[in-house]
Amino acid sequence: MNKIEKLIKEKKYLIMGILNFTPDSFSDGGDFFDKESAINQVKKMINEGADIIDIGCESTRPTATTLSKEEEITRLKQILPDIRKEFPDILISVDTYKKEVAEIAIKYGADILNDVYGAKGNNMAEVAVKYDVPIVIMHNEGVKEGEEIFSILEGLKERIDICHKAGLKKENIIVDPGIGFNKGAKENLLITKMLNQINQLGYTILYAASRKRTTDFILGGNTLPKQRDIVSATLSLEAIHRGAKIVRVHNVKIMKEMIDTIKFLEK
Repeated sequence: MNKIEKLIKEKKYLIMGILNFTPDSFSDGGDFFDKESAINQVKKMINEGADIIDIGCESTRPTATTLSKEEEITRLKQILPDIRKEFPDILISVDTYKKEVAEIAIKYGADILNDVYGAKGNNMAEVAVKYDVPIVIMHNEGVKEGEEIFSILEGLKERIDICHKAGLKKENIIVDPGIGFNKGAKENLLITKMLNQINQLGYTILYAASRKRTTDFILGGNTLPKQRDIVSATLSLEAIHRGAKIVRVHNVKIMKEMIDTIKFLEK
């Protein structure tokens, strides 16, 4: 049983707080793009109830600038060693699809890899096996109308197979349906409602809809990313009801209060 499984057994549901160490992320680009602000934000999220900190040094929004592995490693080295030193007990995930970055991240103290390409075509599964760490494998492709869940399931099964062929243990595979990645709002909401079918795969589910444009579809207009936190947390809570064990959010405080309320009612 790895650290994530132990935490899930203890807490039931885990909150992954997002740290974008970038100048151009859609939700908070530049807000934490210096060491002091980044560390203060990590401290804030931990105090508010984050179980995992997910560090991203390259934005994955559609129009973001692509970084070389050298540039991404340079950014990561600016903050990861200090975060690991200052918060030795927190689980740290690094959001990258480059195996070279992943290896550096693990050497500097990361516990989890979060790969938006889902170990497809980038040898990330081999890195996870080499260091015996969990990896989040995300579905980042489009889905066929009327076959949304089938498309997600087939895509995730393909990625799971890649991980198993590399020698990765089941407990080290976390699946993410990829809300917002090459999928429209209606598709994202349908996937959320049918998450229980993904749960039948038998792997830990991470759900990540925080501040994405699907929330605007629900609100019926254009909003600023930071105005989407209540809807984001509500979607995440519904995902929990349908089987998700980890929710990735920007606003940890709201998410923690919602989860605590549910856990109180479940007593």
